[in-house]
Amino acid sequence: MTVDDCFSCTFAVLSCIYRLMKKYIQHEFLKIAHFTATEWEHPLHSHNHFEIVFIHKGKGSHCLSGAHYPYKENSLFLLSPQDIHRFIIEEETEFTFLKFTGVYLKNIGNIQVQGEWNKDIDELLVYSNRQQSFTPSTDSAARKISQLINLILAEWRDTKDENSELIFMLIRTLFLYMKKNINYLPIKSSGVNTSKINELVNYIHNHIYEPELIQINNLAEQFGYSKHYFGLYFKEQMGVTLGEYISSYKMHLIINRLKYSLFSIKEISYELGFTDLSHFNKFFKKNKGINPSDFRKRLQAS
Repeated sequence: MTVDDCFSCTFAVLSCIYRLMKKYIQHEFLKIAHFTATEWEHPLHSHNHFEIVFIHKGKGSHCLSGAHYPYKENSLFLLSPQDIHRFIIEEETEFTFLKFTGVYLKNIGNIQVQGEWNKDIDELLVYSNRQQSFTPSTDSAARKISQLINLILAEWRDTKDENSELIFMLIRTLFLYMKKNINYLPIKSSGVNTSKINELVNYIHNHIYEPELIQINNLAEQFGYSKHYFGLYFKEQMGVTLGEYISSYKMHLIINRLKYSLFSIKEISYELGFTDLSHFNKFFKKNKGINPSDFRKRLQAS
């Protein structure tokens, strides 16, 4: 079974559970909550918004979409509207929740950054589906993220303004720090020179919207390999071919756009570098067995 097959099976099971769970509805573009708890008072639930959850201190586990992930001081989670979760608290825990809807991702006030913001959240959602936590890897990174969270909290306490451009930019900066701390672990690493393969995968992700830059000829030249050896090296390190990896990553981005953005099918196709809508539809149907417009309709009906 491939990684994509696993994701598809998990999605099917969770879709059944999802319909039975309590769902929290948020009408505001943005809400921020900060509290300390010794017991988690909420049932297993989903919601109609995104959440960033930061652990200031404490210890326990995060029950997320059927699995348990330990948390500790400076743990950071990104949840999508489809996620089902709750926390199990082992030691008194101080939480901050940043809750924002898809509308908030488009723009706020005079700031119009829909394309850039969506690219950020697309990449972070793909990563969170694989790793489930953005816990900073160094004390310096943890300190900076904690300071950012506290700045956002302070501004929210002063204004309670969901349209604050300052809060919007601080949250966007938080996203950039989260991206900076991503470590794209290979799917099947040989353990040899993982920093090199991570650098390569980062390059692919950063240029996924520029198809000419992630062709094998350019990648081999950028990283100092022959075209033939590069293909062998990538397959050895990642367990899949370059083409398979790029296609899989593009599919995750496309699905996120279909789920969460207001972009049309044509706009999504154009942004991901497809030559025409027909090519995009064939690519999607080959991977999902359904055309993208029907896939989006099913999501909206569920």
